Parts: sequence; structure tokens; C-alpha cells
Amino acid sequence: MNKVLLIILLATLNLNAFSQQYTKQEKIERLKAQKVAFITDKLNLTTEEAQNFWPLYNEFFKQKEKISSDKKQITIDLRQNWDRYSKKEKTELADKLILFRVKEANLEQEYHEKFKTVLDIDKVIKLYNAETQFKNYLLKQIRSQSSINEIDRPAKRK
Repeated sequence: MNKVLLIILLATLNLNAFSQQYTKQEKIERLKAQKVAFITDKLNLTTEEAQNFWPLYNEFFKQKEKISSDKKQITIDLRQNWDRYSKKEKTELADKLILFRVKEANLEQEYHEKFKTVLDIDKVIKLYNAETQFKNYLLKQIRSQSSINEIDRPAKRK
């Protein structure tokens, strides 16, 4: 049943359907739905496990997105204002970037412990593998879409 659900969901949410007709928010929501279906299938969650796991995972992911967003802002600011910053300011910003990595690691450690309270260790490990597999799946889709776009795009003139 889960595999059928996954196949149907992935077919309907194919990245090719992410053309110009969808807003950025709609695309994000569709990707999140794909991820939920993918992880649910890979972990083979029971109804009870899913009810306990998904709120916890969503909480984790929301915090992870916040850290990534804050890190991205500093990275963009640093890149755009590189020449304006003194060495001291650059050092402070670089230190902040490292602190974001520490925050991410601490967050992952915290939620690893929480995940173990709602899933057995085999499924926790499968979760980490499923996240990696999903990222690889998305990268493959993006590369595939990029190569299709390259074919459709006229050659640049020199």
C-alpha cells in the first residue's frame, strides 16, 4: 500500500510539473509532500509511529531551516559587502558561520535522541539514509531537468 501511494504521489508531483505554472511556495509544499511520502515509505512507519514521528520531524526541520536561513543571510551579506568589511568584521562573520554549523550539529544530536524515543534504532538509521536518498533523487531530477533545458536553449554566440 505504501509503495503504491509513493508511486502515485511521485508521479503526480514529478519535478517536470514544477514549470512556471507554480509559485515558489507551491513548489516547496509539493517537495515537502514528496519527502513525506518518500520517508514514510522507506521507514515503513506504522500509523502510530507516523503520528508520533511527523510532528517531531517537522519541528526539527523547521528549526533546521531557520538556522540555514540565518546562515544564508550572513553568507549573502558577506559576499555582497565584502569590500566594505574590515578584517575584524569579516572574522566576526566567519565565526558566526562556524557557530551555525555547531548549532546544526547540536540540533541534530538533540533530535537524534528524540527520534529514538518514537522510533526503534533501525528506523532512525533508515531515516538518515532516506534523507540522503531523497536529496540524491532531487539532485538527479534537477540535473536531468537542467540537461533538458540545455538542449532546448539556443547556443550562446561569442
